[in-house]
Amino acid sequence: MKASAKKFIRITRWLAPLALALVMASDRQASAQSVENIRGTIRSLTTAPKGEVDGAVLDNGTILHWPPHLEDAFQGIASVGDRVEVAGRTETAPRGEVHLEVQRLTNLRTNAVAVNDDRGPPAKAEGRRGKGRPADGETTTVRGVVRSMTTAPKGEIDGAVLDDGTELHWPPHLQASFTGAVREGDRVEAIGRTETAPRGEVKFEVQRVTNLSTNASAVNDDRPPAAPRDRRDNRDEKIQKLQRQLQQFQRELDDLRRDS
Repeated sequence: MKASAKKFIRITRWLAPLALALVMASDRQASAQSVENIRGTIRSLTTAPKGEVDGAVLDNGTILHWPPHLEDAFQGIASVGDRVEVAGRTETAPRGEVHLEVQRLTNLRTNAVAVNDDRGPPAKAEGRRGKGRPADGETTTVRGVVRSMTTAPKGEIDGAVLDDGTELHWPPHLQASFTGAVREGDRVEAIGRTETAPRGEVKFEVQRVTNLSTNASAVNDDRPPAAPRDRRDNRDEKIQKLQRQLQQFQRELDDLRRDS
């Protein structure tokens, strides 16, 4: 058997399973982004840092989310205790929080429907940024009086709003450290970085907060593990690697066909 024929057989033996692996990986990636339909009873509502109702928690633990500026549309058709049907996509936030981003919510008792056909205008985020707000990722220091505390979907205190409107944020699992150092009405100094979330929410991700009256401080030296995001990144890298291998085999096959 000629060497070129042997090489052709070797390549084709590798090519079929490689192509199958690539297809399966792509299918898994697509299914992770597919629309889900779930039903459940609303156990509680969640709020954004400014106080808008921006989601709900169902009796099965599923966390629903819609843009805060659509509060009226969703809150107007569903309340705590209502049984609902929801269509949406599972999303993982940068800090690892998993929620169902709602596209449509139907009240199964009244048949009223609310639709999320808007992810929030980018101009809103720019307006909230403010004229003197530091650029995203730039470490800076802010001072102000704590006007109110903010809560995560599970109820943990995960930040504070200062009197100038700056929204401080720390990981929910560090609630005890930060609430032990600062309370409403305290004047504080915070060191951190301004971050803009995908839906335009602007927050000051805290590295350290100091109570200027008591000198008590709390430090964010812990970022929750981003396992969901890392797994997605690894899957994408694997798909890209398979694609490169497939392209290489395809080039070798083309060379063999030209030589035959």
